[in-house]
Amino acid sequence: MGTLRPILGQPQSTVVQPDDTLVDVAYRFRLGYSAVEALNPGVDTWIPKPGTLVRLPTVTVLPETEPVGLVINIPEMRLYDFTVKGLPEVFAIAIGDEIDNSLLGEFKVGTKRTNPVWHVPKSIREEKPELPAEVPPGPDNPLGDRWMTVGNTSYGIHGTNTPYSIGRLATHGCIRLYNDEMRRLFDRTASGTKIRLTYQTVKLGRRGDGLFVEAYPDVYNREPGRVGEVLLKLRELGLASYVDTELLQQVIKDGIGYPIQVGTIPKAVLDAAESAPAAPAARDDVRPTHRGAPKTTPASHPHARQG
Repeated sequence: MGTLRPILGQPQSTVVQPDDTLVDVAYRFRLGYSAVEALNPGVDTWIPKPGTLVRLPTVTVLPETEPVGLVINIPEMRLYDFTVKGLPEVFAIAIGDEIDNSLLGEFKVGTKRTNPVWHVPKSIREEKPELPAEVPPGPDNPLGDRWMTVGNTSYGIHGTNTPYSIGRLATHGCIRLYNDEMRRLFDRTASGTKIRLTYQTVKLGRRGDGLFVEAYPDVYNREPGRVGEVLLKLRELGLASYVDTELLQQVIKDGIGYPIQVGTIPKAVLDAAESAPAAPAARDDVRPTHRGAPKTTPASHPHARQG
């Protein structure tokens, strides 16, 4: 229906184990730390009580973009791989921080490297003079063991030596993945594959007759008028009268990164939309792929910023 996007996935949760942190939970399920934290505001990040139920961010609205190649929604801190058959696989990522923003726009996968050498940029060496000019492959290399260049730029999509940084503003502009997921993405992604880096802090989706909003913090302060823009879009779609406006505004303000139902679309409106040739139907059975992971976890750490 118009620009309402399909909602992927089903709700999932897990139970905190002894000695777990929320960072460990995020790593175990290969999810972004910030996404897990935002969805569980009452749970202590570093000393959660064993047995506590933790909600997992495994439901998401597809970004409003062409489903081709690799789509990266920066404020969401997720990469959608549309090169696979059927449903896209979804990867948690780390992005550039407030000073060194990640790129936006359309590119193609450039040079690919296994076991890359990190040629430390001059700006980073000025910030951290203890760093050498080059860091060879190995456990101290912040690029991990796989690198894919974004177009002809100096930025890349790569692995990491700091897995607790995934789901944070933690890089100097690159896109960072968990190492095992980066290897899988690297192996199946050809040079020349389309990359779209987009910036969507609010996504509108539909499941059945429910109208959902999924919102994220405006991490780069690029969308100051987003509430008004969303309301305008709903009016253009003829759906504004079916939405709880106060709830919608609160969802956008909270920015927890999870689809929240803000309205119900009447059956007559849905039937009319479904019969229109240009109106794609949302699907209830679509699920993103969030692969599980071994139960071994990295040492927890609150900050990381490299590469």
